Amino acid sequence: PIQFGGRMAEQMVQVAYNAQHLIPWHWPVPAYLVTKAIGSGLFMLLALGPGLGLFALDGLTATVFGLFALLFIAATTGLLVWDLERPERFLLILIRPQWKSWLTRGAFLLIGFSVLAAVWWLLEMLAYTGARGAPPLRGLLLWLGLPLAGGVAVYTAFLFGQAEGRDLWQSTLLPVHLLIQSLMVGSGFALFLDLFMTLPAELTATARTVFVVLLLVDLLVTLLGEFGMPHASEVAAQAAHEISHGRYRAHYWQGSIGLGHALPLLLLWTGFPFLAALAGLCAIAGLYLYEYAFVMAPQEIANS
Repeated sequence: PIQFGGRMAEQMVQVAYNAQHLIPWHWPVPAYLVTKAIGSGLFMLLALGPGLGLFALDGLTATVFGLFALLFIAATTGLLVWDLERPERFLLILIRPQWKSWLTRGAFLLIGFSVLAAVWWLLEMLAYTGARGAPPLRGLLLWLGLPLAGGVAVYTAFLFGQAEGRDLWQSTLLPVHLLIQSLMVGSGFALFLDLFMTLPAELTATARTVFVVLLLVDLLVTLLGEFGMPHASEVAAQAAHEISHGRYRAHYWQGSIGLGHALPLLLLWTGFPFLAALAGLCAIAGLYLYEYAFVMAPQEIANS
């Protein structure tokens, strides 16, 4: 209390504003990053393979892969809506969009990609079941869906970039890193599906090559690009140190580097299809552990 002479003036000391600094994002956000990467990565693999003449896409493969891509994108949208404090307000993003916000842009990217991929998948399924399809239209939809899938994969980097208090997220490398991760886990999941169905040999070989190359590239980016280079601010450096040497070091070293990169490369080196499928799952699990640390550490540093 404030004292004037012998008189107490407690009423002059009042709390005018008190903000609770809670961590707003938890496990649904890294989970959404992983499901988004798998769904968009699978679609990009399907679009790039036939388009570049790497493999032919048969009806069964297109139907199964397209279904899983749609399921993972649906899970992404569900996790995104669920993580909102007021999920019903998600409709306001569609009804009254704020186009400067990457939350709005990302929502429309997800919707646009989902609609286009669903139409393409329906045409593929009709063609596979013997109904009359439109092959040129199916190929066109694949190519039109490619930039949308890429946008779905990378838009979160720009959404994170609008979080001004999270300096580690203000990285110009982040969009490229998300694109690499998307194609990496998309091809890894394709190898997992190869365990349960007969895929074209060219598709399996392409997915394996893409998976190995991007595992190595992502390992380099993860070790050097995000944490090996000097950071622009002390807050970003603290968050990076918290990931690599602090509370989340197990997520980073044992989870991302060990489980998510080193073990898959070792399993792929054996050449056994079962172990290649396991390598794909390990990469997905490692990506989740990495994204969990990448999402949580900057929030804790900024709110400490």
